[in-house]
Amino acid sequence: MLKQIQDFLKSRKGACLADIANHIGADPQAVSGMLDVLAKKRRIRQIQNMMPKCGGCTHCVPQSLIVWEWCADH
Repeated sequence: MLKQIQDFLKSRKGACLADIANHIGADPQAVSGMLDVLAKKRRIRQIQNMMPKCGGCTHCVPQSLIVWEWCADH
């Protein structure tokens, strides 16, 4: 699963948890744990202002709005 996440993020400018989970066909909670592992290894990082402004409806899980980018090649 880590390899799939890495490859997906390498190919995109940024992606949120929901996009990553949908792409690899995995549970968002499992993907979240993998993102934490990759972040600790400094392969990915959170980025800001990639998502449109939230309307504040509270229907989304806050973690799903975090955008991640690949940074190990920088």
